[in-house]
Amino acid sequence: MTLSSFLKKLTFFELLVSVLTILQLYHFCILFSNYSFPMPLLYGPLFWAMYQYLSKKSEAVIKRDLLLGNIPFVFFVTWYLILGDTFDWAYFEWYLPVMILVQIGYPLVILFRLKGTRSKTEGFVLLKQLMALGMGIFLFVGAVFLKHYMQVDLFMGINPIHAIAVAMVFSLFMLVNYMYSRFHAVEQDSAVGPVAEVPVVPADAGLLTHCGGELVRAMEVDRLFLDSKLSLDKLSNHIGIAKNIISHYLHDQLQLTYYEWLATYRIRHAKEILTEFGSEYKIEAVAHSSGFSSKTTFNRYFKERVGVLPSTYREQSSFT
Repeated sequence: MTLSSFLKKLTFFELLVSVLTILQLYHFCILFSNYSFPMPLLYGPLFWAMYQYLSKKSEAVIKRDLLLGNIPFVFFVTWYLILGDTFDWAYFEWYLPVMILVQIGYPLVILFRLKGTRSKTEGFVLLKQLMALGMGIFLFVGAVFLKHYMQVDLFMGINPIHAIAVAMVFSLFMLVNYMYSRFHAVEQDSAVGPVAEVPVVPADAGLLTHCGGELVRAMEVDRLFLDSKLSLDKLSNHIGIAKNIISHYLHDQLQLTYYEWLATYRIRHAKEILTEFGSEYKIEAVAHSSGFSSKTTFNRYFKERVGVLPSTYREQSSFT
């Protein structure tokens, strides 16, 4: 799969992770040469946006809060550009407390809200790790300012910039690893080709009505959809209706192929498992428990009907 096709399939959460990765790469590059650029002010609003996404906030709300949260960055970056190479202590008198508030405020609030969440899904774990690491970086950033501008050495000769660099490498590793896992999941999902449609033949209205009732009973009472080997022939034998009639009913009344219709029941069952049991089951186990024969097929149908991959849905459900 090409990078462009992968980018088109990114969820909003994954887009935020990508932006955060790019920002941290740039920040790492200027870390040893520029302490004054207000880059740390960008991280807090991004972390909050990630938390809001996992909390099922709408994209409109997330974008609004992201815009408002970046007002301090816009203010200080404008001041920074106006100053140029000129040192102005007034800039740091204002920037330092705001930076400290952003660096420690967002992680504390997010960690507090995540405290009661037991989910161990990828997005949740990533966010929690980033919050803990971010608070650690904050301590070293504060030490850099104290040492550089007030000649106060809290680390007895150890350069805190080196500690920040190491922490940022860990952060970048976590971000890149997360995006790689998402790329691999989407690549597997895309590898599954379209399901072939079953030919249909005409049937009278009475027979179609009877067929619909028998199909509902077979799925909702007998729960045949849990059988991963449930073929059209097997279903036909179970309800005593010719498979051509079944295909015609699905095509004429529901505008679905047999496998698309079967997937609706399996996806509904999978959503119940993901919502009720969260991270207790692996995605592959959820797929098999819902009647899917493979994880890739499960991912494809789930993304088509729900709009997100099962792992993302589980992350979102853990906050409800």
